Amino acid sequence: MLTPDLVPAAVIAAAIAPSLILLWLFVIADSRPEPARVVLGAVLLGALSTIAAIVVELGLQKTIPPIHNHWLAQIQDAFLYAAIPEELLKIGLISWLAMRSSHFDEPMDGVVYGAAVGLGFAALENILYLVGAKDHWQSVAIMRGVLSVPFHGALGAIAGAYIARARFGGALGGHTHSPTHRRDMLIRAWLVPIVLHGTFDAALFMLAKAPAGTWETSDGVVKMLIVLLVALVAGFGTIIVAGVLARRIARHQKILLHSKRVPVEHWRDVWGKCLLGVGASFVALALVIAGNSGIRVVGSGLTVLAIGMAWKSGKHLNATAKRRHSSILSPPLPPS
Repeated sequence: MLTPDLVPAAVIAAAIAPSLILLWLFVIADSRPEPARVVLGAVLLGALSTIAAIVVELGLQKTIPPIHNHWLAQIQDAFLYAAIPEELLKIGLISWLAMRSSHFDEPMDGVVYGAAVGLGFAALENILYLVGAKDHWQSVAIMRGVLSVPFHGALGAIAGAYIARARFGGALGGHTHSPTHRRDMLIRAWLVPIVLHGTFDAALFMLAKAPAGTWETSDGVVKMLIVLLVALVAGFGTIIVAGVLARRIARHQKILLHSKRVPVEHWRDVWGKCLLGVGASFVALALVIAGNSGIRVVGSGLTVLAIGMAWKSGKHLNATAKRRHSSILSPPLPPS
């Protein structure tokens, strides 16, 4: 059991760990990893969009009259007060990055930046949920870490994938001669995440807010299982769709760059350093926040160690990416 003074640090670590781990998986899926400062900036923007979404949702709840039918009210809450404002804010940020960032120059960048925005949103939302959970925050952390956090990251990745298809067109097998291709992709970037998000939330709201006794009859049990199945299909289905789109775009990017991904051997050293750095950063966070003066010194040392590992790994990745990019762009030497 954790001592009371370590609980706040453990809550923060449990809230952000799933997002960081998943973000790393999306980053290494790119054959040319993006600069760390740009990806972390996208994460920060995604976290800030959580605050903006809360403000918008509270405003909508005050101005739009409620629906008196209990079940329709859950659908209204899921789509109007959650899915639509949250996804519009996230998709707006991803589109802004696509237009403004000079580093958004390859198809997989859309997936990476989309996932970064979605996971930044999920990290701050996770902190709010875990802080509110108080005594049972551990079970909430497990449930959200398994499904809710990957779900938000997948929604961002899906939006980013469609935005990339709109921007790069024929490089991703798109219909370059169709005048409506870009418009259709942008509509999908908005519509698909909202439908998936709203369906998932509506099912969860129905399960959590059902009137007393609803699920106690045999018919009620059947209905509960159907609603639970909808939630699971929408949640894990979203993650699968994101994976399929990311894999498809990664394959087309290989064709576009006329190169293959960095071989697996290249990642062994980087993986080791990053896993050690992530572990050290979580321990350091707990020690710095909750420890006494001597323990905080140890935590500060671990923080420096984690930063050093991250910097060295990032430098290694960037150097490799630059070498591979130069080899791709450099024309072959004429035979002597």
